Amino acid sequence: MDILDVLKTNTGLHPDKLAYGYIGKEGELAEQLSYSELHQHVLAASHLLSAKFPVNSRVILLLPAESAFICSFLGALHAGIIAVPTPISYSEPGINRILSIMRDSSASGIITNTKTYKMLFQRKNTASSALQEYDAEWIFTDDLMAAPGAPGAIRRHKESVETAYLQYTSGSTSQPKGVMISHINLTANLRAINNCFGRTADDASVTWLPHYHDMGLVDGLLSPLFTGGTGYVISPLLFITKPALLLQTISTYRAGFCGGPGFGLDHCLARIPAEQLEALDLSSLRVLYVGAEPIRISTLERFAAATKAAGFKKNSLVPSYGLAEATLAVSLHLNGIPMTYLKLSDAKEVVACGPPVEFTEVSIVNPASNASLRDGEEGEIWVKNNAVAAGYWEKPDATKATFRAYTSDGQGPYLRTGDLGFMDNGLLFITGRTKELIIIRGVNYYPQDIEEVVGESHPDVQPNAAAAFSVETEQGEALMIVSELRRVAQTPDDEKSIKNKMAQSVGLAFGLIPHEILLIPPGKLPKTSSGKIQRLKARELFSKKSIVD
Repeated sequence: MDILDVLKTNTGLHPDKLAYGYIGKEGELAEQLSYSELHQHVLAASHLLSAKFPVNSRVILLLPAESAFICSFLGALHAGIIAVPTPISYSEPGINRILSIMRDSSASGIITNTKTYKMLFQRKNTASSALQEYDAEWIFTDDLMAAPGAPGAIRRHKESVETAYLQYTSGSTSQPKGVMISHINLTANLRAINNCFGRTADDASVTWLPHYHDMGLVDGLLSPLFTGGTGYVISPLLFITKPALLLQTISTYRAGFCGGPGFGLDHCLARIPAEQLEALDLSSLRVLYVGAEPIRISTLERFAAATKAAGFKKNSLVPSYGLAEATLAVSLHLNGIPMTYLKLSDAKEVVACGPPVEFTEVSIVNPASNASLRDGEEGEIWVKNNAVAAGYWEKPDATKATFRAYTSDGQGPYLRTGDLGFMDNGLLFITGRTKELIIIRGVNYYPQDIEEVVGESHPDVQPNAAAAFSVETEQGEALMIVSELRRVAQTPDDEKSIKNKMAQSVGLAFGLIPHEILLIPPGKLPKTSSGKIQRLKARELFSKKSIVD
């Protein structure tokens, strides 16, 4: 059974049950969709889209966090159309990203709403003009959601191994590429995630993650549907401005499942007063998964300590590892048991991201020789299971390099993740990313470790907004740091003091003297649509001081 079969079954079992609730600015339910209403909207959308696009046409979904997205996404799948969830942005670089995805996928349609459409073209520039001139049919959800019911809408046939949707990678170390996710991939990963979590039809889940991101789409939106439960949705922007709403929603609806990158936990602690935290009831939360970047133990410990009075159990924290190329999850800590920390030879401590999910083989491989490594030896993480995608859309060379890897003794094919880690007693530990590794005087440094020290070096440094990378100098590879400041208005003396504190902190922690430290205004550090720091792009932009204001 794929996700559409599951929707049909759940609609038959409990038609009036709440499938999705969308949280408004004051914590109210701004939108509600029962299983019956969701199914009706999906069939109506499928009927309308089938009349406009042939099977396997690519259609961009350019929608905010509202019920129209899930109806349009599932409607496109029912119509045999390849859905392409895409981040909304009204800036010129953001619109250029939309255009690059449209061109790469040869999209023939765009599903959006009238408000988003108007805002895209509010500012006249080269990018907005190019988008307006692009040869694609615009479909408005204002019409789609008001379309007459089509209970007889026929699902157009596609093989389960064919592409159901394209998940464009956020491109933290490369240009965006469309990962071809099939129904087989999606079902395998949803089953693996929820078998591990123990999520059932009696459970409620809460998500604030962007639905165009693999974590937000697969677990945030589709897992509740797959298990017949209820999903509560908070828009990413609302979470950033009012993070207390996330924990309040968990408390109010007795939610058992939530998750996201570690910075979300840091954001909650930074913005929610202790007395407000203590007034909540987080005892229902069985799984709070943390992933998307190497996980900081300090973040996990701080959050567990701060929410203990609210009934949150530390053993509900689930360090996780995954990537879009494997649909989402590769390994998950088993909730309900203590996390495993391991101290490395350099005194750095790392947390286990659990064992690989069911029916998944993880091999640690020397990225230079392709030789398989033993337990405890660090190398590149290679993955094999039914959730690994077929490859990148229309990119055969990149697909072969990434998805068709073989070890030196002929084992494979594996997915090469580009991430570094090691296995120990059946648990996967993540240590960094191959392409972003900083090597100075023959010693390896992981940029995220340096960035964490930078972020804590001075109160005026913006959290989670520093990039560390190596630059070529006459003396060899050297360290450069680019960091956002909380305030734009800084005197030269202030900046000098901040740089000195940064250099001192990095020197004490790593024995490194930064070759250069560059301080930039808030919002100027390049990040992906999911908030990951684009270190290689930062190096490209700032190592030559070509800062775009």
